[in-house]
Amino acid sequence: MNLPPLQRPPFRPPALPRRALLAPALLIALAGCASSPPPAWHSVLPPANAAAPVPASVSPGPSIAVGRISVPEAIDRPALVVATGSGLAVMDGQRWIEPVKAQLPRAVALLLAERLPGTAVSAWPAAVSGNPQWRLAADVQRFDLVRAPAGARLRVVWSLQSTAGEAAPAALRTFDTTVAANGAGSDDLVGAMRSAIAQWAAQVAASAAGRAE
Repeated sequence: MNLPPLQRPPFRPPALPRRALLAPALLIALAGCASSPPPAWHSVLPPANAAAPVPASVSPGPSIAVGRISVPEAIDRPALVVATGSGLAVMDGQRWIEPVKAQLPRAVALLLAERLPGTAVSAWPAAVSGNPQWRLAADVQRFDLVRAPAGARLRVVWSLQSTAGEAAPAALRTFDTTVAANGAGSDDLVGAMRSAIAQWAAQVAASAAGRAE
């Protein structure tokens, strides 16, 4: 009598524990985190004074208080925002050392102090001792870091108001400039913006000096 051939059950590999399945994915994720470069930090403060406080002066000479400076909502974020041909790009790996709206009053105050020797200059939220002779109010309407052509555009509507009781409201003035950058890197674009801010501060300083004469 012929017996039927023996049939072997299909081979099934042993089931791996869930932890064994998750381990490779976890290692890959950790490797990705370890390979991510640290963010680069940028500032619009004058390079020589990036870590310096606004100089305090107790001289009896003229004084200017730089008030809060408003900025466009699109750039009011921790990361740099760069204008490209298709819109705005948020550069997550390129960050400001502090919010732009916090840096700007300090940057302008430092630049004014350099251009107006003997003038006490304060930056919001600090204040000069006593009543300042002038108050600078400003609204930044364009703060563009542009990739191509590489550069920066700054447009500011500003006024320098006398604090004298009977002084007429100060006329609004507009500063609008585009500064070419040395390259398309983030450092180059921020450097171009610092140059634009310095040009605006020079305009404000010239206005203040003209009124003091």
